[in-house]
Amino acid sequence: MKKILFTVLLSFMLIACADKATSQAELKLVNTIKLKIAEPSGITAYKKHLYIVSDQNGGIYKTTLTGEVVKKIKTNYKDLEGITIIPSSKKIAIVNEAKRSLIYLNLKGKFLNKHKIKGEQETTNSGLEGICFDSSIKRLFAVNEKAPKQLLALNLKGEIKNTYPLNFSKDVSGICFDENSNCLWIISDESSAIYQISKKGKLLKKHKINVEKGEGIVIYKNHMYVVSDSQNTLYVFEMVN
Repeated sequence: MKKILFTVLLSFMLIACADKATSQAELKLVNTIKLKIAEPSGITAYKKHLYIVSDQNGGIYKTTLTGEVVKKIKTNYKDLEGITIIPSSKKIAIVNEAKRSLIYLNLKGKFLNKHKIKGEQETTNSGLEGICFDSSIKRLFAVNEKAPKQLLALNLKGEIKNTYPLNFSKDVSGICFDENSNCLWIISDESSAIYQISKKGKLLKKHKINVEKGEGIVIYKNHMYVVSDSQNTLYVFEMVN
């Protein structure tokens, strides 16, 4: 009975996502901010702050919503491409691209545990590019950059529960969950575009953006924040109805 109820609830949530997508907001660029962060490659938001991970030095930077660094959290990892926070446990989750690792830290950067995310990857530089957390179903979603381009539905131990192909962009470089629409958003560096998708990887809407090498994306308080790796820049979009 519990399995049936969960299936019905999940189906309803996916339908709600598709319905809202038809009237989803447009994106209006409202701010461009130069960051004092080397190669920002992933971004998330938590309690009125942004958390940005550096691909170059493996540091996690806690910033204001306007990109001012208020704290640097050191880690022992490099080649980090995605970051999210689990609010209920106050854990930071980061992903290492080359080794396909899911790493948990506390908010001070102390190592907690690590899991291997299985899956295909053509080269060390074509693997995991982003991660996000859906509190409503307690599930992680990650993306594989290319060869193959995939959406991965994971449990909290990094075990793959489902994979979905993503065939509408040249690559995939970041992902975030949108509580308002109950959908996912992904960004493509090579296509210079942002896509709204369902939790099964179905394309709902595409937005072209003038951002070079966009690597990270997050939505917070009706604004979308995008980081550019090569430009060390934070782009702020207002989601206009």
